[in-house]
Amino acid sequence: MQPSLGKMSAYKILNWQDRAASSIEQTVAAFLEIGEAIATRWIQTAKGVLLLQLVPGDDASGAIYVFDRRCDQWYMLSFEECEDRFTSEKFDRALSEYDLFRLVEQPGLLISELQPANA
Repeated sequence: MQPSLGKMSAYKILNWQDRAASSIEQTVAAFLEIGEAIATRWIQTAKGVLLLQLVPGDDASGAIYVFDRRCDQWYMLSFEECEDRFTSEKFDRALSEYDLFRLVEQPGLLISELQPANA
């Protein structure tokens, strides 16, 4: 069965190695500040963080990001049927249908989903 949001792809967006932070909370806060956004969903493990980032006041402006804590690398997840207009409900559906929690437990799996930067 085809997932409802189409094919998922991942894109490297920010290498965070030069932005040392003393905690994962500070890392996420600095990332959110770049996009002037808030996190309405935040799932973290020892290896990764999964965020739904929204523009304040726009409940359908969300995008999904994964942070690989070992490599200090941020990724954006993209879905054919829902580029960057995620709502909390669509995030919850994607979390289940695409088993996104596995990407937080093992961010290295994103390598197989990576797309070229100019795709």
